[in-house]
Amino acid sequence: MPRLSVADSIRTALIGPRSRKMRTALSALGVAVGIAALTAITGIAASNQAELLAELDSLGANMLVVEPGYGPDNKPVPLPDTSPGMIGRVDGVEEVGVLEKVPEGTGVYRNDLIPESQGNGLTAYAASPDFLSSVEGSVAQGSWFDEANRSLPVTVLGASAAARMGVTAPGVRVWIGEQWYTVIGILDAAGLAESIDASAFLGDRWAAEHVSGKDDDTIASIYVRMADGKTSEAVREAVARAANPSSEYVQVSGLGDLAGARETANDSLSGLAVGLAAIALLVGGIGIANTMVVAVLERRGEIGLRRALGARSGQIAGQFVAEAIVLGGLGGLAGVLLGGIGVFVYAAIQSQVATIPVAVLVGGPIVALAVGVIAGLYPAVSAARLSPTAALRTV
Repeated sequence: MPRLSVADSIRTALIGPRSRKMRTALSALGVAVGIAALTAITGIAASNQAELLAELDSLGANMLVVEPGYGPDNKPVPLPDTSPGMIGRVDGVEEVGVLEKVPEGTGVYRNDLIPESQGNGLTAYAASPDFLSSVEGSVAQGSWFDEANRSLPVTVLGASAAARMGVTAPGVRVWIGEQWYTVIGILDAAGLAESIDASAFLGDRWAAEHVSGKDDDTIASIYVRMADGKTSEAVREAVARAANPSSEYVQVSGLGDLAGARETANDSLSGLAVGLAAIALLVGGIGIANTMVVAVLERRGEIGLRRALGARSGQIAGQFVAEAIVLGGLGGLAGVLLGGIGVFVYAAIQSQVATIPVAVLVGGPIVALAVGVIAGLYPAVSAARLSPTAALRTV
């Protein structure tokens, strides 16, 4: 038999699937289940991973705090005014928020009748309108500073500060630094950023113009929000150098040990997803191989007849490999669709954001084709080795 053209090879490969539609559908379904499992497992793991990492980040796992360090004379080395801008240029930094000092000893009290000796551990800071977004904070009641009220005698209380003073809603007045301030907002708990929770914030412009002894050049702390939890030691060193290039006395710290926990969780969940995907892929490959072996056994008569009519062993092998590719392709596309639907249903039930890696959506059908080729090789070789007389005995 002469060599078949590419078009003839494709038509020959489609004869089996088209003539046995039910078997083809069931075979493709087996492949689809494997790829659907691959897509669903990977997508669900990625969704859970994204949810967990987002929760850790909301607690401060992706935050660094830059503060003045102490020199050899045991005195703080002030951070220059250029620190926020320089830190913002460091690779991986998403946003920078600055808290400015108010005069030391500025007390925060519920009213002016409480003696100064009865401290409550609360601290006052001056903050700009963009500080809250930089630390991904949120307001539980009322509002944060804006361009209109940052120049007025108003304050926003952290969650712990409001609780300690018995403030349950905005609109009341509190006594800060020998002056009354109207509470315009109460913040939600800031996770591990306890210094934010236990603080009373004043508008930066009001503090600069009206708070006696306010030093505009003194930065209390800089909160640095990193992208994707990039809080490694190398990043900390880069942030420290950018904060004050002329001095090594800069303190850079993370909020607790969540940064390391975040990296560990990320690596563990990624490894779990890869392992589960490999198992699903193995199941799909076994399904294709089993399907093709059964196809060879069922079609021994057809193989013998084609060999008797002059078909070469390579053409027989090529036909079965091509059929495996067809089954793998159809099953791969259907599997990605079914798996994607499963991920979205699961995410909706768990109130999560569905996350399916692009590599899975694109690679699922490709993997199915590759697995189809590999799984179909042995049945194809077995079919090609059948002698015409042995195969025709089954007719």
